[in-house]
Amino acid sequence: MNLSELGIGTAVSFALFKPLLDGNRKNISEIVSVQGWLYRNIALLIIIVGAILMFFFPWIFQKTDLPLWYAYSTYLVFLTSSLLGYFINYRQIILSADQKQYKITYITKGLTFLKLTIQIILLYFSIGGYKGWLLVELVFAFATAFLLEYSVRKTYPWLKTSCYVGKRVYKEYGEILTKIKQLFFHKVAGYVLNQTSPIIIYAYTTLTLVAIYGNYMLIVAGVISLLVAIFSGIIPTLGNLIAEGKRKSILKIFGEYFACRMLIAGIATYCLWIGGNGFMVLWMGSEYLLEKLPFVLIVGITFAGMTRVSDDFLAAYGLFRDIWAPISEAALNLGLSILLGHFFSLSGILSGVLISLILVVHIWKPYFLCKNGLLIPVSKYYLKYILYCSITLLSGFATYWLLGAANRDEAFSFIPWAIFLFKHMVLFSLISYSIAFLLDKGMKDFSQRVLYIIKEKLIKKNE
Repeated sequence: MNLSELGIGTAVSFALFKPLLDGNRKNISEIVSVQGWLYRNIALLIIIVGAILMFFFPWIFQKTDLPLWYAYSTYLVFLTSSLLGYFINYRQIILSADQKQYKITYITKGLTFLKLTIQIILLYFSIGGYKGWLLVELVFAFATAFLLEYSVRKTYPWLKTSCYVGKRVYKEYGEILTKIKQLFFHKVAGYVLNQTSPIIIYAYTTLTLVAIYGNYMLIVAGVISLLVAIFSGIIPTLGNLIAEGKRKSILKIFGEYFACRMLIAGIATYCLWIGGNGFMVLWMGSEYLLEKLPFVLIVGITFAGMTRVSDDFLAAYGLFRDIWAPISEAALNLGLSILLGHFFSLSGILSGVLISLILVVHIWKPYFLCKNGLLIPVSKYYLKYILYCSITLLSGFATYWLLGAANRDEAFSFIPWAIFLFKHMVLFSLISYSIAFLLDKGMKDFSQRVLYIIKEKLIKKNE
């Protein structure tokens, strides 16, 4: 389902930056209509493929002891929930592009929390059983869809969209189709990168090790999702700034964003390194721990994934034409993982992932951004990245030297573990922030911005 979106949302969001800046309501309505037309076609394809797939359910689930209606009903509920995004919620793209992502977040996160609470209560008190759980899932899917649509209508009462209009004018917006074609390669490569590692691990090791690796990646996914939530609205902000053409402001924001993201990524990665195994012991038991080298490689992959600063700026500039890059990254990932996995098992597979990330994400993409977007020497980017990597390592060693590793009580009880992790996080944050503040102008500018925002809020509160 994620792959079927083809990057249309990203392409449309980029196309909306300039019309939103200019207040061109006609173009905005037409661009969103084009998205609606494209989404409708994808949704119809999903319905056809989904209906065909349902005919194979008796064969797919032949070994299950549960009645087939469980599979059919669950599938239909989640399919319906996904299709609502294509038929109704596509218009929310204007909120995201117009730096109003917080409205989407309030609705989706708020309703998700309420939904989960109700589902937990229903299951705990055995009210309705699985049927009740599914019904709540379906009701909240529609509630989310209609509340998002209501928010769009209330914020942009002038927005008139139509699939018919989208079909009629899509050729006038050829740039959107061009970006979609380019983004398709990035999407496919990203899917390959995220989905193939467990398969390769299983080919060279055991299913048990795949499960252990999956547990660690759940922790990593949680850490990365936190970072995504923090910076979810940055691309529209950057896009609008770029549309204004204020180069000096763009470079200043780049320095601040780089500093902020690298600092947060460093803190999160250090916490994963110092507390990840302890959490795994508390969660799954000591028998589900990885060996030291694979764990360190996962920490390295997490840091490399969280510090993809160039990705957000490339998206804001609409620079997706380097389609060979994601293809090369996927090929490197697969090739190196298979080759190194043959000789070094899990450590080799993870090394292949890390090497592909470094070569494409942290060497090529910054070069592509600096040459075609920021128009600065790429050496500045590389040196800044090396500086923050050094700060992270130095701060990590200093914190570990001062506080030490977890003792037995901290490793086998949640509250001592949480206190231990909190102490490490605070000290690491203070050390890394202090060094970055002394050595990097971007961190100084970011600190001044935060202080200014705090002062403004205090002034408004006292008025």
